[in-house]
Amino acid sequence: MWNIVEAARLLKNLDKEDIRILMAIEQGMKKSEFTPIKNIRFFSRYPIEETLYRLNRVHKFGFLIRNSSGNEIGYKLNSMGYDLLALHSLVEKETISQLGPLLGKGKESDVYSCMDNDENIYALKIYRMGRTSFKNIKRYRNIIGERSHMSWLYVNRLAAKREYETLKKIYTLDLNTPKPIGHNRHIIVMEYLRGKELAYYKDIDDPVYILNEIIEQMREIYKKGNVVHGDLGEFNIIADEDGKILIIDWLQSLPSSHPNANIILKRDIKNICDYFGSKYNVECDVEKILETFIKEN
Repeated sequence: MWNIVEAARLLKNLDKEDIRILMAIEQGMKKSEFTPIKNIRFFSRYPIEETLYRLNRVHKFGFLIRNSSGNEIGYKLNSMGYDLLALHSLVEKETISQLGPLLGKGKESDVYSCMDNDENIYALKIYRMGRTSFKNIKRYRNIIGERSHMSWLYVNRLAAKREYETLKKIYTLDLNTPKPIGHNRHIIVMEYLRGKELAYYKDIDDPVYILNEIIEQMREIYKKGNVVHGDLGEFNIIADEDGKILIIDWLQSLPSSHPNANIILKRDIKNICDYFGSKYNVECDVEKILETFIKEN
């Protein structure tokens, strides 16, 4: 079971030489699933005795998968090993200093609280798309292109990079969106999000107002940021007690110039209208709302 908390706990027990061995294995995984010992020695630049000693250490800690079925023994990082390398880099850059409790668990990611050296509290999002199957790979075509297979570690890395770049772009629009703080490998660090997902509210005092706020934010992001969310629903819209809303989870986003952008945009609008219609009896005209997005754009 993947456990970033265990990786964070073990990080302080590792030597810099152990980290270097893990990074050498990661380097070798760019070309093959398992990195042979001779390549680990080459990338780490350690003598064979030191290489074997360090491999034994990090393997016992539980960061590696060992393969001895071929002509030579090889190793690859498991998810906890990948977690550890990402955490190590974020700590080294002083982006974070401590990992806090789990805040939320989704199909594709987990979110933890974290803190930096100045005791600023952030949200740490770690991609976990290996929970799903490659049978669902079509969902991630916009991330991986036409590759038929690749390591889930690398898929998660691409996903985090994609969302981080989108968050940076949206943040410049001054829409009360979370500030992206940093990212490494499959982890994003951002400002802590107050409030909770729409899906978890039993009732809202003024649902028409909240719906209008959502539509307005979508419109601003579309017109000024040239971005369509692509997977919008009640589980990725956060509302706080003051009625401020925040759209999250931009993994499936696409530029407004994309050939299917207006089709996807209409689907996003319909998802939100359907939710408010079924739960709060709020009526809205999807076609008219769509017109306000695309005219003069």
